[in-house]
Amino acid sequence: MNMNVLHALNDNNNEIYRSSNEPNFVVRSATAADDAQLVKLIAETMPSNGMTWAFERYPSYLSASHAQYHHPDIKLVVPADDHSEIVAMMNLGWRNCFINGRSEVLRYVADLRMLPEHRGNKVMRLLMDYVYDEIPRETIFESVVLEDNTVACGILHNERKGFPIPFHYDDIRTFTVSQAVKPAQFSQYNFQQMNASHVSQVNAFILSMKEHYNFLPHYDFSGLAESNHPFWLGMKIHDFYLMYDQNHKMVGLYGLWNQKTFKQTRVVKYSLPLKMLKPFYNVYAEIRGVLALPKVNNAFEYLMIHSALCHPEQLDVFASLIFHAKQQTKLRQKQAYCITLANNDPRISWMDKTTSHVIQAKHYFHSFKASPYTTFDRRKVSYLEVGRI
Repeated sequence: MNMNVLHALNDNNNEIYRSSNEPNFVVRSATAADDAQLVKLIAETMPSNGMTWAFERYPSYLSASHAQYHHPDIKLVVPADDHSEIVAMMNLGWRNCFINGRSEVLRYVADLRMLPEHRGNKVMRLLMDYVYDEIPRETIFESVVLEDNTVACGILHNERKGFPIPFHYDDIRTFTVSQAVKPAQFSQYNFQQMNASHVSQVNAFILSMKEHYNFLPHYDFSGLAESNHPFWLGMKIHDFYLMYDQNHKMVGLYGLWNQKTFKQTRVVKYSLPLKMLKPFYNVYAEIRGVLALPKVNNAFEYLMIHSALCHPEQLDVFASLIFHAKQQTKLRQKQAYCITLANNDPRISWMDKTTSHVIQAKHYFHSFKASPYTTFDRRKVSYLEVGRI
């Protein structure tokens, strides 16, 4: 997989890609001059659970993308006669992550957007021609798509001529946690707020987790300690908590990530039934202390949980981690936090003991040649970082 990095690093960002399948448009890489258009294009709306959402990256898409990837690779579709006008985009960036216990490179497909007037023509085929011609064909791409996003599912999850073969790997759920049960074992654990002296210990803990999780990013918390590394955008070292057992052994880790300065989830529209129910639900939400539904065009107020890690079989550790995270969320005057877990993660069973809003998504891989079913060890738990999806 590492040869794909070398290929990508050698790409000439000024090159224009053309395909005979679509002579009216070309593909080029994004530049700083495109940022304003990208901010507007990325805010395209998506439906989920009776709401229409806009996933915004404001004020800079280019800056926000560095929190999603170790190295973004943003490809744009532009008219052949006007390379400044963007009609579609797709991020094919890569992440350094652990696969089968080894540090590898995995390319992640995200932020596929097209102007409405250009859907249904050959723009998508042009992007796939680019992938076929310009990226090694044995490359395996990862994607996560909301189950309710039928447009993206239709494009990416059906086998189509000229497109990489889609492989459904597993399903995932994102929980917006408003309440969590205090487990009986909570007092057995000690939580410490992270500081610079903990960096080597935390990095070692991450290395121990690679034995249990696939697709775990190769985090280097030294970058977090620097306080200005783009991969840790919006985070400080004291946003993390280390969890110890009674023998002073580190058994868990998590962070709370406020992304509102660069990434927002805004409600654009409610379905009619939800619109009618909303006033009554918000009265209930205030009484119960759960996440309220915002006004139309307002953003939700929540935090993202970062690297909620422990041994996947240690449910008592995970339960205490989840409860502690809820305590800290309240101290930060937020109503809820989000965590994403794969359905093959044993820890997901504990989430029934939380009050959570749940969103379903599909975890896929795509390749013209390679199959993830033989490449990835299915015994390992799939790891998805909610703040980097």
